Amino acid sequence: MEQGMRQNMVATAAMQMFMRTLQATNTELAQIASQAIAANPALEELPPPHRDESDEGDERGGRDRTRHDASGENDTPSLDRAATQRHSAFLENISEPVTLAEHLSEQVRQSALPAPLAELCLQLIDRLDHRGYFSETREQTERELRASRPLFERALATLQDLDPAGVGAFSLQESLILQLLRADEGDSLAMRLLRERWDDLVRHRYAEAARALGESEEAVAGAARRIARLNPDPGSIFNRAEEHVITPDLIVRLENGQPVVQLTNEGLPRLGLSAAYRDMLAERADDTDLRRYLSRCFREGRELIKAISDRQQTILSVAQAIVRRQKPFFTDGPAALRPLRMEDIAQDTGLHLSTVSRAAKGKYLQCDHGVYELRRFFTAALPAGNEGESVSAGAVQARLRELIRSEDPRKPLSDAKLEAALAAEGISVARRTIAKYREQLHILPASLRRQN
Repeated sequence: MEQGMRQNMVATAAMQMFMRTLQATNTELAQIASQAIAANPALEELPPPHRDESDEGDERGGRDRTRHDASGENDTPSLDRAATQRHSAFLENISEPVTLAEHLSEQVRQSALPAPLAELCLQLIDRLDHRGYFSETREQTERELRASRPLFERALATLQDLDPAGVGAFSLQESLILQLLRADEGDSLAMRLLRERWDDLVRHRYAEAARALGESEEAVAGAARRIARLNPDPGSIFNRAEEHVITPDLIVRLENGQPVVQLTNEGLPRLGLSAAYRDMLAERADDTDLRRYLSRCFREGRELIKAISDRQQTILSVAQAIVRRQKPFFTDGPAALRPLRMEDIAQDTGLHLSTVSRAAKGKYLQCDHGVYELRRFFTAALPAGNEGESVSAGAVQARLRELIRSEDPRKPLSDAKLEAALAAEGISVARRTIAKYREQLHILPASLRRQN
């Protein structure tokens, strides 16, 4: 029984290590590796591979190369050199900028929340974009997390109470409301304007709003100026840090018209086990305490190396499944983005839904059309067009961006005209949905885009 419990604990620790590396970005993974190297004498960072070895590793997706490194058969630096490397890595680690997700997660960890609530808060943080907004609707988010309604509402309220104010919103309107609530302005005219006359506000129809609210137009204009001082991008103070660390994890190239996915392994730590400490373990086998300590160090080192290897394979599998489903995007462009659910990829890969979510969060793919987070390829379906084929919300947003980019700046397209233009292409989208997508794209209404 004791042996079985010990094996179960080891398996649980290995799974936790895998999940930690899977949800980490390459930069965060480098930090994890640096901390592990500093704490584990049996673990070391290997020098860059020779060019031919690097090419071969890229062709295999990095998995075989990592396993080769774990064997301990590579050239090993001296103990002094390894210590110097650990010290340098530690100094680099402490100077890394903090991301929005890290900032929020740390607040959750310091709040002494009940375990189920804290875990759900962290899952919600994983779903935020770099601005601090949710990409999916409230209903989609609640459904995919599979939490009870009371727990979901409590976790969401906890997240929205964190710093900076305005994070955890599903729309710009909600984010601004959260910021006014934080400023203790829940009963202000600005709050009433946000809650009750949002359409008038974004269209600068202050006279109409004033009549509806029973206030003077001057007072409404003042409330609008107060709202204008709020931050529409609550994660902006962290954006520079996140932009600095973003590097593509995968590259998609077209070969004979077919998209092919490869891992870049860029910024990925290359770890190995110390031959010098392995020799020490063999030479001093009679020292029980040393043997027990070094055995644990080697076991933990192997777990980290394997976790990184499995992480890479999981990310590659998820990306390959996405690319198969979204082939038209890579061949024809963003407007060809298809509806896709995480559940579809979980079914294709045989992975758990939460594993797919972790693999897609913060992992970036580079292709001919730019650099995209894997989560961008998951998008809801809209009603079928004239030919009976459903289109994705992402495809509609891409088309809206194109239409607005090519409009006459002296006669910008109103939401009604955008609705008509999409309908002429067989895409049926309500005007209020177009307004919502335009806000998500940070595009002003036509009245504010007009240039004389």
